[in-house]
Amino acid sequence: MTAPAPRWDNEFAHPALFYRGTAEYIAGTVTFVRAGLTAGEPVALAVPGLNLRLILTELGTDAERVRLLDMTRAGRNPGRIIPNVLRAFADAHPCRRVRIVGEHLWTGRTAKEYPACAHHETLISVALAGRPVTLLCPYDADRVGPRTLAEAEANHPRVIDASGARPSTGFAPERLVAAVNRLWGPPAGPGFTFDATNQALAGQFACDHAGRLGLSGDHSELKLIVGELVARSLVHGAGTGALRIWAERGYLVCEVRHSGQISDPLTDRPLADPRRPDGRGLLLVNHLSDLVEQRPCPQGTATRVYLKLPSTDEPLKEPAPAAPRARPPAPPAGPTPLPWQTYEALHAAERFGRYLPQDATADAARPIVASTERRPAEPVLEALTAVEALARVVDRWRARLVRLARTRGAPWTDIGQSLGVSKQAAHERYGRARSRPARRPGQVGPLPPPVQGI
Repeated sequence: MTAPAPRWDNEFAHPALFYRGTAEYIAGTVTFVRAGLTAGEPVALAVPGLNLRLILTELGTDAERVRLLDMTRAGRNPGRIIPNVLRAFADAHPCRRVRIVGEHLWTGRTAKEYPACAHHETLISVALAGRPVTLLCPYDADRVGPRTLAEAEANHPRVIDASGARPSTGFAPERLVAAVNRLWGPPAGPGFTFDATNQALAGQFACDHAGRLGLSGDHSELKLIVGELVARSLVHGAGTGALRIWAERGYLVCEVRHSGQISDPLTDRPLADPRRPDGRGLLLVNHLSDLVEQRPCPQGTATRVYLKLPSTDEPLKEPAPAAPRARPPAPPAGPTPLPWQTYEALHAAERFGRYLPQDATADAARPIVASTERRPAEPVLEALTAVEALARVVDRWRARLVRLARTRGAPWTDIGQSLGVSKQAAHERYGRARSRPARRPGQVGPLPPPVQGI
């Protein structure tokens, strides 16, 4: 299985990879990546975490030259993929052809998410038209059904499989656009009609019903979502709109309708433009929700936002007083972080480095003043998560290297010098913890001092 090297200078290339089994997946993706590296093209891997590890193991040291993204996080909501993954990487290299592996379907996707993924594939050709980008989209032909493969052929002009590359036999993206734009049925939940006089009550209306429908937490994210949708409706819908909320197949559904007609197919996938802070409403909505859909309706335009509800097999948790977004779990215990964990943490921290003040010392001394500028906090919170993940990986590598240095005879004085601390501080952190005796059952009070000397 080989991926042809594109010869276009300013043309978007969008082949699909139909693979069967791990060997074909690695052969197709790694060949594609290495062809880009050989041509001097920036390369990005945006695939689910398990597949990311497979590719990194095969790439070896070449992985250091590739931008890495776990698509189960970066593309959990398909509406984030075009602005935050594809266009973000292409825009970071404006004068060069770039190459991306983008896998948006995986085993954990729900049936509700699939139509949004198919719609995402259709919009890619619009979003990247005329751009020097080569995007390879893998599909597991053993797991997805014939309908999914047929729609993949409709969205991709070329297909790569075990037999090689061939033109798609059913390339017709306009047919899928028409299918996506079919009208929804009428909403089933309670409604709230809003205008400029009562728009502040829309968020409280949604939160009151969300608790009754099973959404846990303090609902602050839901308030932000509703606030952005209502604000857009007042601008595009002649100053009025209608909000409805209900539960459907494991999701809380929040719908906002207004009379405006939106013709831009990419309006629900806005790009982060620092020159237009007022145009990020739907970008924020996509960041906070699990799924966003926008379609025409008899009244004008309808936008539906989906938030996953807790499983009915699990008891609902009490609302937490802290922030609703849970802290990511710590990495599994082990002597050494896997290479993919290190690369992922480094690239995540690099991505959000722009939120770090240029002069950290001066910024720390400056008093904190609440800003009146309306800017979403979500990217900054993701930056904190990225930095925390990087810190955990660095701590594990540091401890592993200290143990390795000790096994090779390095004295604590040299280790402390390498760490920029005294030998006592180095030993206190990395030496005594391993020699401290365990507490006996029923023992109280402080543990006896360690027996190992410096």
